[in-house]
Amino acid sequence: MTQCPECEATVESRAMVLGEIFPCQDCGTELEVTGSVPFTVQPAPKEAEDWGE
Repeated sequence: MTQCPECEATVESRAMVLGEIFPCQDCGTELEVTGSVPFTVQPAPKEAEDWGE
């Protein structure tokens, strides 16, 4: 288990894979799995708007 970097809620791995993006159950922040052993997460990168370019 690890903690959400935004709200410090406990986040469980639930068989997630490296690079998987999921929302925090408490605050809704999109998190990305950055490590499996130990299980670690960080805020997911925000996608830039392309505005049809």
